[in-house]
Amino acid sequence: MSSSLEASRLIPSTSTVFTATPPACLQFSPLDPSLLVVGTYLLDETATTLETKKTGTLELYRHSLAGGLTHLQSIPTAHGAVLDLKFRGRILAVALSRGAIAMYSLAEEEEGRIAHVETLQLFSEEVLVLSLNFSPTEECVLACTLSDGGVAVVDLEVRTVRDSYTPHTLEAWTCEFSPDGKRLYSGGDDSMFIGQDLDAGTEVVRSRRSAHGAGVTAILALDGGEVLTGSYDEMLRVWDLRERMQAVDETDLGGGVWRLQEIERPGKLLASCMHAGSRVVNMGKGLEVVARWEENESMNYGSHVHAGAPNVVASCSFYDKRVCIWSI
Repeated sequence: MSSSLEASRLIPSTSTVFTATPPACLQFSPLDPSLLVVGTYLLDETATTLETKKTGTLELYRHSLAGGLTHLQSIPTAHGAVLDLKFRGRILAVALSRGAIAMYSLAEEEEGRIAHVETLQLFSEEVLVLSLNFSPTEECVLACTLSDGGVAVVDLEVRTVRDSYTPHTLEAWTCEFSPDGKRLYSGGDDSMFIGQDLDAGTEVVRSRRSAHGAGVTAILALDGGEVLTGSYDEMLRVWDLRERMQAVDETDLGGGVWRLQEIERPGKLLASCMHAGSRVVNMGKGLEVVARWEENESMNYGSHVHAGAPNVVASCSFYDKRVCIWSI
């Protein structure tokens, strides 16, 4: 363990529940920090059809400091297992394993319920939609990455793919818009970090193949021009794309860096680090791990902190089907 990790605070969970099937991702509602949605992913190796091989659900919980996590609702997802989910207001976009993006909504008339709106079958059922992110500047625009190495920009208003390209030779694990919405960054199992100028339709950023020791699985673009990447190689790296394509800082987080989220507190981020659990990283003068959660007995693919309740974190653990709440 690095000296930064050894010096960081180990934080216990305040609440723990167990799901029926493995949790792959989660997010608090941006409108109500007490509502938590968990997406699950179950692989049946014995199944012979796409419909039964990968299945998933959305699980809705309410969190309270007094009562922990209360289960409110379970919804099976019709087009496969859940690989990612993202909120925009009341709308929830869900990435599915059979080439579809499903749209759900938090019901206004029935507090604490989510309802299916529509499913967009935009890609082949043989292709997995691996990640998605809403545009920071266009309300109805969503980007997603695919298991065939492709990246697509979807216009939800007209329900079509606005733009698509294939920058990766293996699975495209993650994508992130620049803060001005003009660039789309992606990371793939081919160890490449790539940026596309969406207006010009040209590639403007490409890391050296040796820059990451394994697949690029997480990207976070900050307002100041810096971009952070996380990788299976367990490293968190900082890139200043105004300079030549070179990492300006890096640190070992002790586990594959699957997801990154900026925390409202200035200069901090939350990292989901697969077998190592979750990390809180200070981005001040150099990268420093200041807190960690390690109650997972499997892969931590999802962690999320709510802007309206910046001390409360949800993390999940895959094969042991664990969802936990802890406090920074």
